[in-house]
Amino acid sequence: MNLRLYVSKRDNIGDYSAYDIRFAIVDLDKSQEYPSNFVCMLPRQVSANSKQHTVFAKVFGNHSLELAKRLLTEALETEDDLEIKAEIKNV
Repeated sequence: MNLRLYVSKRDNIGDYSAYDIRFAIVDLDKSQEYPSNFVCMLPRQVSANSKQHTVFAKVFGNHSLELAKRLLTEALETEDDLEIKAEIKNV
């Protein structure tokens, strides 16, 4: 699998000064285009606790914390949008 983060940013309908930023895990081996390469969403909180019941934890199991750190670090290095960078740092 060639995994990357796909970041989507859209205006928050209820608050015009805020954005809703979401992180999807995509597999570039499946396709280069979203959503056909969609795997799952990155949860807001990722921990080493094996009792997590998120799709992300179920798909990646014991490797989920390391994978999340790697994908977020890679995205932080390549992202230009300051609001997205700030959100990555908050995850």
